[in-house]
Amino acid sequence: MNISVTKDKHPLSVHVVWMVLILGALSVYRFLPMPNCLFHELTSYPCLSCGVTRAANSLFSGDLLGMFYSNPLAVVFCAGLFFFSLFKLVEYIFRFKLTLRVESKYAFKARLIFVLLVTANWLFLVVTGK
Repeated sequence: MNISVTKDKHPLSVHVVWMVLILGALSVYRFLPMPNCLFHELTSYPCLSCGVTRAANSLFSGDLLGMFYSNPLAVVFCAGLFFFSLFKLVEYIFRFKLTLRVESKYAFKARLIFVLLVTANWLFLVVTGK
């Protein structure tokens, strides 16, 4: 794994745009109607994103444990996306770029871990009856 830092003038990253969109969606979330999950209605099994709406409700009410219990992987993913986007904003402001190169054998292991995490999260949702 190689990490390099270069001074670079690069355009505003799409991650910063995502961060703004997520913050905007969270700010108006309370005023939107609750959608029904079509996958859950058709199969009676939870989809991979089942519990995200309940997690957002728990976040707004200050129940952090309930937020994590609703859909653990989605909460961790959204938090990671937020902090990654925040880091990209810092990169843009201070005009540097951090590059991370990962060897293919590690990339395969990372993909495998990701698939296992998604599967474990879905099984958690099925077992808990979300």
